[in-house]
Amino acid sequence: MQVPPPPPAAPAPQQSAPAPSPYLPAAGFQQSPMSYSFHRWLMLGIILVLASVVFVEVVGMFGPPSVVDYDLEAEGVSDKIAEDTEAHTDLNRVIGSVGTILQSFGLGLIGYALLRESYDDKHEHTALRVTAVLIGVLVVLNIASRSISIV
Repeated sequence: MQVPPPPPAAPAPQQSAPAPSPYLPAAGFQQSPMSYSFHRWLMLGIILVLASVVFVEVVGMFGPPSVVDYDLEAEGVSDKIAEDTEAHTDLNRVIGSVGTILQSFGLGLIGYALLRESYDDKHEHTALRVTAVLIGVLVVLNIASRSISIV
Protein backbone atom coordinates (compact mmCIF):
# COMPACT_ATOMS: atom_id res chain seq x y z
CA MET A 1 0.00 0.00 0.00
CA GLN A 2 1.04 3.40 -0.69
CA VAL A 3 1.12 6.04 1.94
CA PRO A 4 -1.01 9.05 1.04
CA PRO A 5 1.06 12.13 0.32
CA PRO A 6 1.34 14.59 3.17
CA PRO A 7 -1.04 17.55 3.05
CA PRO A 8 0.49 20.70 1.60
CA ALA A 9 2.10 22.88 4.24
CA ALA A 10 0.19 26.00 5.13
CA PRO A 11 1.94 29.01 3.67
CA ALA A 12 3.77 31.10 6.21
CA PRO A 13 1.93 34.30 7.01
CA GLN A 14 3.46 37.10 4.99
CA GLN A 15 4.19 40.33 6.71
CA SER A 16 2.28 43.13 5.09
CA ALA A 17 3.94 46.46 4.42
CA PRO A 18 3.45 48.92 7.25
CA ALA A 19 0.67 51.39 6.73
CA PRO A 20 1.89 54.86 5.73
CA SER A 21 2.02 57.32 8.58
CA PRO A 22 -0.44 60.20 8.40
CA TYR A 23 2.27 62.47 9.80
CA LEU A 24 4.75 61.93 6.98
CA PRO A 25 4.42 63.32 3.45
CA ALA A 26 3.09 60.98 0.81
CA ALA A 27 5.55 58.83 -1.09
CA GLY A 28 7.16 60.84 -3.86
CA PHE A 29 6.09 64.19 -2.44
CA GLN A 30 9.65 65.38 -1.93
CA GLN A 31 10.28 65.08 -5.65
CA SER A 32 7.15 66.92 -6.67
CA PRO A 33 7.40 70.53 -7.89
CA MET A 34 5.20 71.69 -4.98
CA SER A 35 7.53 70.33 -2.29
CA TYR A 36 9.41 72.59 0.10
CA SER A 37 12.68 74.07 -1.10
CA PHE A 38 14.68 76.53 0.99
CA HIS A 39 15.95 78.35 -2.08
CA ARG A 40 12.47 78.65 -3.59
CA TRP A 41 10.94 80.17 -0.42
CA LEU A 42 13.91 82.46 0.11
CA MET A 43 13.84 83.74 -3.46
CA LEU A 44 10.05 84.27 -3.39
CA GLY A 45 10.45 86.33 -0.22
CA ILE A 46 13.26 88.42 -1.68
CA ILE A 47 11.32 89.00 -4.90
CA LEU A 48 8.27 90.19 -2.95
CA VAL A 49 10.35 92.57 -0.83
CA LEU A 50 12.06 94.04 -3.88
CA ALA A 51 8.78 94.27 -5.80
CA SER A 52 7.20 96.20 -2.93
CA VAL A 53 10.07 98.70 -2.92
CA VAL A 54 9.91 99.20 -6.69
CA PHE A 55 6.12 99.45 -6.58
CA VAL A 56 6.20 102.27 -4.02
CA GLU A 57 9.11 104.13 -5.62
CA VAL A 58 7.60 104.15 -9.14
CA VAL A 59 4.46 105.86 -7.87
CA GLY A 60 6.44 108.27 -5.72
CA MET A 61 8.81 109.40 -8.44
CA PHE A 62 6.22 111.60 -10.15
CA GLY A 63 5.62 113.67 -7.02
CA PRO A 64 2.63 115.77 -6.03
CA PRO A 65 0.92 118.11 -8.49
CA SER A 66 2.87 121.26 -9.25
CA VAL A 67 1.32 124.73 -9.45
CA VAL A 68 3.30 125.34 -12.65
CA ASP A 69 1.17 122.75 -14.47
CA TYR A 70 -2.06 124.74 -13.99
CA ASP A 71 -3.39 127.85 -15.69
CA LEU A 72 -3.59 130.21 -12.70
CA GLU A 73 -5.90 132.62 -14.52
CA ALA A 74 -8.61 129.96 -15.02
CA GLU A 75 -11.66 129.91 -12.80
CA GLY A 76 -11.64 127.34 -9.93
CA VAL A 77 -7.96 126.45 -10.33
CA SER A 78 -7.33 126.45 -6.57
CA ASP A 79 -10.08 123.86 -6.08
CA LYS A 80 -8.59 121.72 -8.86
CA ILE A 81 -5.11 121.92 -7.33
CA ALA A 82 -6.49 120.95 -3.90
CA GLU A 83 -8.45 118.05 -5.42
CA ASP A 84 -5.42 116.76 -7.34
CA THR A 85 -3.19 117.06 -4.28
CA GLU A 86 -5.69 115.09 -2.20
CA ALA A 87 -5.94 112.42 -4.91
CA HIS A 88 -2.15 112.15 -5.00
CA THR A 89 -2.00 111.80 -1.21
CA ASP A 90 -4.65 109.06 -1.30
CA LEU A 91 -2.77 107.22 -4.05
CA ASN A 92 0.46 107.36 -2.05
CA ARG A 93 -1.34 106.03 1.03
CA VAL A 94 -2.89 103.11 -0.86
CA ILE A 95 0.31 102.22 -2.71
CA GLY A 96 2.28 102.47 0.54
CA SER A 97 -0.17 100.09 2.21
CA VAL A 98 0.06 97.58 -0.63
CA GLY A 99 3.87 97.86 -0.53
CA THR A 100 3.87 97.20 3.22
CA ILE A 101 1.65 94.14 2.76
CA LEU A 102 3.94 92.73 0.05
CA GLN A 103 7.00 93.45 2.14
CA SER A 104 5.52 91.78 5.23
CA PHE A 105 4.52 88.73 3.23
CA GLY A 106 7.98 88.50 1.67
CA LEU A 107 9.69 88.82 5.04
CA GLY A 108 7.34 86.17 6.40
CA LEU A 109 8.41 83.77 3.65
CA ILE A 110 12.07 84.48 4.38
CA GLY A 111 11.55 83.97 8.13
CA TYR A 112 9.65 80.71 7.52
CA ALA A 113 12.37 79.43 5.20
CA LEU A 114 15.08 80.22 7.75
CA LEU A 115 13.20 78.63 10.64
CA ARG A 116 12.30 75.51 8.67
CA GLU A 117 15.77 75.11 7.24
CA SER A 118 17.33 75.33 10.69
CA TYR A 119 15.23 72.39 11.92
CA ASP A 120 15.93 70.05 9.00
CA ASP A 121 18.20 67.14 9.85
CA LYS A 122 21.09 67.91 7.57
CA HIS A 123 24.81 67.82 8.05
CA GLU A 124 25.15 71.49 8.84
CA HIS A 125 27.15 72.91 11.69
CA THR A 126 25.20 73.69 14.84
CA ALA A 127 26.29 77.34 14.77
CA LEU A 128 24.77 77.74 11.31
CA ARG A 129 21.47 76.23 12.47
CA VAL A 130 21.38 78.45 15.57
CA THR A 131 22.14 81.52 13.44
CA ALA A 132 19.31 80.61 11.04
CA VAL A 133 16.90 80.25 13.98
CA LEU A 134 17.92 83.62 15.44
CA ILE A 135 17.64 85.43 12.10
CA GLY A 136 14.28 83.79 11.38
CA VAL A 137 12.93 84.80 14.79
CA LEU A 138 14.19 88.37 14.34
CA VAL A 139 12.54 88.64 10.92
CA VAL A 140 9.22 87.34 12.24
CA LEU A 141 9.41 89.63 15.30
CA ASN A 142 10.12 92.58 13.01
CA ILE A 143 6.90 91.88 11.13
CA ALA A 144 4.91 91.42 14.32
CA SER A 145 6.28 94.56 15.97
CA ARG A 146 5.26 96.86 13.11
CA SER A 147 1.67 96.94 14.31
CA ILE A 148 2.45 97.26 18.03
CA SER A 149 2.17 100.74 19.47
CA ILE A 150 3.06 101.59 23.07
CA VAL A 151 1.58 105.08 22.90
